[in-house]
Amino acid sequence: MADKSKIGMEFPPFTMVVEKTKIAEFAAAVALKDSKEEIDLIYYDEDAAKKAGYEGIPVPLTFMTSCFFWTDGLMGIVKALGFDLEKLLHSEEEYEYLGQIYAGDVITRKMKVVDMYERGQKDRPGRFAEVTVLETELINQRGELVTKVRSTMIER
Repeated sequence: MADKSKIGMEFPPFTMVVEKTKIAEFAAAVALKDSKEEIDLIYYDEDAAKKAGYEGIPVPLTFMTSCFFWTDGLMGIVKALGFDLEKLLHSEEEYEYLGQIYAGDVITRKMKVVDMYERGQKDRPGRFAEVTVLETELINQRGELVTKVRSTMIER
């Protein structure tokens, strides 16, 4: 079971450069394509992105899911929060877009535990779960908050 004393815990900030090759790889993966040539040009060709009205190569909308894997990844989160991986389920992901992220941007991830609560009835097997909500802020090199991500995980 997750350790409820972890509510409010902040993970160490992590900063990385958004690489255009990673944008293309992510776009291909979510589109179930084998190569970047099979995805929209805006995700790997700067001229095509600019023709489409972007300042540069944009990230796909769900690219921010990958911020879980910056640093210690999911296993680091599992260990830090005391989850039982065999009982853990990713429930939902919610995004609030406040700006655009482009290839070459320097993004700092700030993640914290914002809530932990119980759902269901403990005396009914399969009908009880502990819920943990993580909030991640992504801030660009200009200090602008560009995305908020709320990730909900359930431990049964």
